[in-house]
Amino acid sequence: MIAGLGAVGVVAAGAVARQMIGDGGSPSAAGTPLPASQPLAEPSPRAITRERSSPVASPNAAIAPPAARGERASPVASPTGRRTGIHFATVPEGMALVTSPRLPLFGIGPNDVTALLNGEIRDWRAVGSAVAQPVEPLIVGGERMAGVEAVETYADYEALVAALADRPGGVALVPLAEIDFRVNVLSVGGVDPLRDQPDFDEATLRIAVVGDIVPGRNVHQKMVAYGDFTRPFLNVAPYLADYDLTFGNLEGNLSSTLAQPADPHSFTFVSDPAMIDGMLMAGLDAVTLANNHSVWNQEGWGVQGLLDTIDALDGAGLPYFGAGRTLSEARAPLIVTVNGIRVALLGIDGVTANYEVEPGARTGVVDTDAGANAEQAGTNPYVTDQFVDDIAAATEQAEIVIPYFHMGAEYVAIPPEWSVAGARAAIDAGATMVVTLHPHVIQGMEIYNGRPIVYSPGNFIFDQMFSVEVRSGYILDLTIRGDRVVGLRCHGVEIEDFHQPRLMSAGEQAGLMDRFWASTDRLRARGD
Repeated sequence: MIAGLGAVGVVAAGAVARQMIGDGGSPSAAGTPLPASQPLAEPSPRAITRERSSPVASPNAAIAPPAARGERASPVASPTGRRTGIHFATVPEGMALVTSPRLPLFGIGPNDVTALLNGEIRDWRAVGSAVAQPVEPLIVGGERMAGVEAVETYADYEALVAALADRPGGVALVPLAEIDFRVNVLSVGGVDPLRDQPDFDEATLRIAVVGDIVPGRNVHQKMVAYGDFTRPFLNVAPYLADYDLTFGNLEGNLSSTLAQPADPHSFTFVSDPAMIDGMLMAGLDAVTLANNHSVWNQEGWGVQGLLDTIDALDGAGLPYFGAGRTLSEARAPLIVTVNGIRVALLGIDGVTANYEVEPGARTGVVDTDAGANAEQAGTNPYVTDQFVDDIAAATEQAEIVIPYFHMGAEYVAIPPEWSVAGARAAIDAGATMVVTLHPHVIQGMEIYNGRPIVYSPGNFIFDQMFSVEVRSGYILDLTIRGDRVVGLRCHGVEIEDFHQPRLMSAGEQAGLMDRFWASTDRLRARGD
């Protein structure tokens, strides 16, 4: 989280969210799309600057009670004053132990490195994996290393990455300077070499992206019953506090005047603005409002729910993006500077403001118009030429550009072809990576032109409990160095009691990653 961000009352980059309609409800009337040829005002970004000076703890370390907002735990000091890491004694400095990203394991103990490489440990279950997988020591660079009983050698890092796709038990020592998000980097003794090795020339930034945060219905009723509007976030707040920047999808309204719907199965999602206290406590630094429940609802509030939400977020100092009081505000990126790295966040609503794709269950597009225009609040519409221009402009203002699309069909394992095309267009425009949401289940990812596209982290806070798929999601853990994504992990969460996510056990994590990779493989096999 960005220290002190919630207290400064910064207005976000003009974001008005698009609310989700496809959850089973349908709008009563269709709106009139804004013609793609209509002149559009250029969006003006809003900037927030916060510097992070102290390193943060590894996600593999034991979870401690959350510090006050803006505080960080102090790093371990050595007698010489230099930060220490146990892994320096077992992994050469400047190196890291990497595996296939398909191995459901994030870290090992400080005494496991040698045993893994010399063949003493032969199965990954011995070091914490929930699934049986033979250990296969590998060598990069073609030269044998003392103490490594390699089953295969590879000429370079690219050859290793290709091989790990077919060797889920493979493990190798690799120079940190060569590593990117295509491999799984193991923490050793609770120390993450992606973030904790010293002497990098480029700044490092750790980002958490969470999925759907849906207020209202049982989530609201649980908070009222417990008398605690921070309750949904209590189990995950200590974990999220470790990140430098955290954002997610607020899919519903926050209002002190709009009444709760009488129907407990309503597709109108509204809660009290006090829920923002939980978001701030959990370290959220921004939310997208570009979704199909920001404007549309069964109660007929229309844009008033969005305006109340914007006012509540502004009043609490929680920035938003992807919607606004005008189209210019909705299109504007939120630019956040942390550790000297500028990050541009853009939200695009491809569900209730899609001006290009035919409505229908297969496409996930709803026949309504919640999009903002020059005179009316709404979400940032899905218009390819428009978001391509906005992304290209954002690359001139930030090192990292992440569009956060709300698009795709619900409750399916892979995205429709049109949303894949849209995500790829964003990469072609210069996006560092792309994240999409809307299905309410997790989907996989693809690598397009060397950059990651992550399709649907799933639910984060919602009252859906009818299947393991809808009551689970993941926190997307990104490590940025300079202008590159060098680390990408998925930390699973399980929703309990209709409102409260917790981190998954090792076995649950393995099951979630099975679904993640099955979706990835199906998408690749489709050959879009």
